[in-house]
Amino acid sequence: MAQTPVTTLTLRALTQKQQAVFDFIQRYFGEHRCSPFIREIQLGCQITSYKSALDRLNTLERKGFIRRLTNKHRGIRMVRKAVLQSKPEEPVLVGGAEQQGGKAEVATS
Repeated sequence: MAQTPVTTLTLRALTQKQQAVFDFIQRYFGEHRCSPFIREIQLGCQITSYKSALDRLNTLERKGFIRRLTNKHRGIRMVRKAVLQSKPEEPVLVGGAEQQGGKAEVATS
């Protein structure tokens, strides 16, 4: 079975609490190479109840950021990778004006 490629989405689609859960899942997976239990998400994100953690996971799934496998303890799969919404590109100064003979080079990222 072919695995679906991870797509990107802006963070504006998530609330701050949902983003905290999503970030925790990404960090956990990066460290442990498996998805966390719901109880680990609850503790790691300092969520007071199991049901609140479950609700946030359901929302992340509904918004398409994760996929959850039924009847699997570590059944969370990353579907989308969130990226920060960046401001329009601003020029970045490279080197000091004194190093460039009174003129600083401008580079765009």
